[in-house]
Amino acid sequence: METLGPILVTGGGAPGAPGIIKAIRTKAPELKIFSCDLLDQTVGKILANDYFTVPRGDDPAYIDTLLAKCIDHKIKTILPITTKELVPLSLAKSRFAEKGITVLVSEDKQLTIANDKGKLYTFLSDNHIRVPKYRVVRNYKEFCDAEEQLNLSPYIVKPCVANGSRGFRIIDNTVDEHDLLFNHKPNSTFISAEKLHSTLQAKPFPELLISEYLPGTEYTVDCLILDGSIKFIIPRRRDKMNNGISVAGVIEHNEEIIAYCETILNSLQLDGPIGIQVKYSQDNKPLIVEINPRIQGTTVACTGAGVNIPYLSFHKSELAGMSKYNDYPIIWGTKFIRHYSELYY
Repeated sequence: METLGPILVTGGGAPGAPGIIKAIRTKAPELKIFSCDLLDQTVGKILANDYFTVPRGDDPAYIDTLLAKCIDHKIKTILPITTKELVPLSLAKSRFAEKGITVLVSEDKQLTIANDKGKLYTFLSDNHIRVPKYRVVRNYKEFCDAEEQLNLSPYIVKPCVANGSRGFRIIDNTVDEHDLLFNHKPNSTFISAEKLHSTLQAKPFPELLISEYLPGTEYTVDCLILDGSIKFIIPRRRDKMNNGISVAGVIEHNEEIIAYCETILNSLQLDGPIGIQVKYSQDNKPLIVEINPRIQGTTVACTGAGVNIPYLSFHKSELAGMSKYNDYPIIWGTKFIRHYSELYY
């Protein structure tokens, strides 16, 4: 039986933090759980056993501050849940290991590819893995050239490096501006080509990925890779979303998506809990949208299907008898709904 020392769940203010902390506590009520964040008051502070503040994940002082806090609190495992801290933590893994602290994060080379959608699509394409039709552009002229070369309608644009849905837009020349104004919330992702051109001409913009619009069913695929061995590839159909976050869906045994994601994971050689976004194309083929090389907030939906990925990420002995990935009592077909819950302090 593994001896579980205190664990740190970072990003206490992130939307996924409450579910992740609760999932770990459900399986290990005796385990001391820490959380941390840039902000002094977060949900993570209320739910965790203890809490401390740190600089932003990409701040030069972040690693030194975090390491000192982990040593002070005798933390043994770090489960990072925000994107900006992943590469700094990966580069500093050996420093934490010297102090007996395990950081559940992939190697920095793989993270650099996975976190950049342009590099990711190019890497997968070079390895003969299907990706959407795409171009990467750095200025307005390149954008116009790519738009002409791809000749897609509708199509999407998004920054190659971004968190959540920031910068993501669906460009559709048939979009009804009157309908958008009066029948949709202000966070609608649709925009006309005319408005997009006007915006891109006005100021410099970050490197953008232009790709085909995938109209089919969307899935989040929750994966767990431990020491180079794939343990889980669990597709989760996204039936309803709120600001890009799944709030309703089904744990679905979709062999086509599982096989596609296995190919992706074997090529990238990531480690730890990983999320892959997949959507069906016009010709009904599953294609990658993006990878989140960390645990995703909605991964806790898998706990309803019997797979507690936050806990299994560091409690490896429970998976020792698996002969192949998904060789585990998964309750396929489990449906989930997420909702708001209040905390008082």
